Amino acid sequence: MSIDEFLRAELVRAGFAGIDLQKTPLGTRIVLKTSRPGLVIGKSGKRIQEITDMLNEKFAIDMLQIEVEEVKNPDLDAQIMAERLAYSLDRGRHYRRAGYYILRKVMDAGAKGVEIIISGKITSQRARTQIFRAGTMSKSGQIAQVGVDKGVAQCIQKSGVLGIIVKIMRADVHMGDDVKIKREELEKAQKEAAAKKVKTRAEKIMKKDYEITEEEGKLSEEDAALLDEVNMDEVSEMSVDPKKQEKEENEKAKK
Repeated sequence: MSIDEFLRAELVRAGFAGIDLQKTPLGTRIVLKTSRPGLVIGKSGKRIQEITDMLNEKFAIDMLQIEVEEVKNPDLDAQIMAERLAYSLDRGRHYRRAGYYILRKVMDAGAKGVEIIISGKITSQRARTQIFRAGTMSKSGQIAQVGVDKGVAQCIQKSGVLGIIVKIMRADVHMGDDVKIKREELEKAQKEAAAKKVKTRAEKIMKKDYEITEEEGKLSEEDAALLDEVNMDEVSEMSVDPKKQEKEENEKAKK
């Protein structure tokens, strides 16, 4: 923890994201995680050599080996974003503007959710807490332990110390309740259901499942006899309405 605090103070502008310390038979190996490795290494390795000498002198580490690892996406690293927010507040930027700037930057990078907490004497002599939230954030369970990255930083001002906590929920976290639609299987099931459905006459005509044809046939003897009995000259009007036809026959009978 002492080494981590020392390096955080020395590499404020280099986007310090933490260290990975390993003790091996050949010595102590420290991997520095940073978003700007050029500032850590320096010209011809001068800066990294100075850091190595200071660590040897301050903490008496024998056979120290320091490696610098670049963070691929610093906007999704909670520690880097917490340090950026602390640096902005230290330079006098308004806390609300700085908080929303970090919030938008993290969400634009593709995070599923972000939460920023600033605690302390922000605007007056009474301490309070200001929280900025966006997206989805898991608070408990395995997802909160594995899928949420947490970063802590401090900012020393005239009124006191401001504590900063940044929590980022990565986009690759499997929540367990995600819904994915299998398009190919859905289309296949819809086609099978449509094939089993009973087609109406109109649908068959539109799809040309069958053709309507007219055939000329000969009249039966009974129909021919009825047509012979009817005198077409006497037929003036034919009605298909039975009530109307009955009314007309009654009027003719009265006459």
